[in-house]
Amino acid sequence: MSDDAAKQEAEIKYHERLNISVLSISKIKALIKNDILDTLYAWGNGREVDKQCYHIIGPAGVGKTEITKQICSELTGELFGADGPFREQGPKRFNNLMVKAPVLVRDDFILPFPVEINNKATNEFYSFNMLYSDFVPKNMESFGLFVIDEFSRGDHQLQQLLWQIQNEYQIHLHKFPKNWFVVSIDNPDDSEYSMDNLEDAAGLRRQLHLFVEVNAIDFLNYAIKSDFHPLVVEFIQTHPEYLYDFRSQKMGAVYANPASWHKTSDHLWKMQIRRNKIDYNEMEMKLPGLLNTAMTALFIDFARDQKDINPKDIFYNFRQVKPKIDELLKENNMSKLGELMVGFATFMTTTMPKYDDDPQKLKNVLSFLTMMPVDTTALFISQIDAFDRSSPAFKYMVDIHLVLMKTSKTYKEKFYDPIVKAGEEH
Repeated sequence: MSDDAAKQEAEIKYHERLNISVLSISKIKALIKNDILDTLYAWGNGREVDKQCYHIIGPAGVGKTEITKQICSELTGELFGADGPFREQGPKRFNNLMVKAPVLVRDDFILPFPVEINNKATNEFYSFNMLYSDFVPKNMESFGLFVIDEFSRGDHQLQQLLWQIQNEYQIHLHKFPKNWFVVSIDNPDDSEYSMDNLEDAAGLRRQLHLFVEVNAIDFLNYAIKSDFHPLVVEFIQTHPEYLYDFRSQKMGAVYANPASWHKTSDHLWKMQIRRNKIDYNEMEMKLPGLLNTAMTALFIDFARDQKDINPKDIFYNFRQVKPKIDELLKENNMSKLGELMVGFATFMTTTMPKYDDDPQKLKNVLSFLTMMPVDTTALFISQIDAFDRSSPAFKYMVDIHLVLMKTSKTYKEKFYDPIVKAGEEH
């Protein structure tokens, strides 16, 4: 293979090489949970369908292991709750058994041990039975998810055993309980990660492979639901492009990611609860270890001075931020205007603020959208269009659109019609 061909092959992303779906973490969670429910219901109705082994691939810190815990928690309620199909089985839970491949060896799962049989007729005095560890589910009446974290960082002997679990749902001769499902989790096989892949054609065939895309909307929905510190939420709403710092990751530096923003939120809450204030000088020393120095500087600058246009101010205090937007328009700063539009769409779809209690709020939305260039407003439309049509966020934005179409001629002439025309021209 030539050097150019080798370089080109190295640049092909793992998900491109596997030719698989790239989905948000919330869609992957829903897909796996629904498939488990579909399987259990099919069995309950006499259809013996095969169960599926799932393989989740995605960047570090994006929430892959977290969704497996959420799946098990939600399935516990849906299966064994008051309206669940297995409620008559009494209080049960959908277990989550997670093993970390990089810190385990094959003998952590299974060991042979001698037993005396003393059979003189066959001249056999000893045999071997297998001793299975607590990592192996044994209760045949139980339900659960067996999660193999960082499968491709385990050694080869361990991977061979884990392949049997993923392909046959058993270890040696011990079959897993029927109601246990298997998920393996990996980072992509890219240059940023130290991997030891054991790619087996049969294993690839038997798994359902899903690649996680980094998605600020998913992160913010989770952050708002989990009560992350407002400064983290507002910063990512304003700068969704800073959720995952791929550039720093490629350089081998500390890099911002969803997990490190979660930790940042915890540090802010701890400091605020005990001291009743945020010590930014201390944060400037602490946060680089989570985000790196450059991202920390951006975050601290945002938190201290609010120099950036906060998307929530467009909605609540448009007059206050309009001069800054006018300046960007005067400079024809399309890059900043694009970031602002994406940030506003992110704020609206993750927060979904109430708008029918004060007519000024819709006027603020109208004023902002109608003053922006059509190329920039197209970003707003593309952000909304990416949502599932049944999602609350999509319905919320459609409701706002319908109200503005009905009540404002300006909205139709300066926002809607130019977008339609631009679409027809392209």
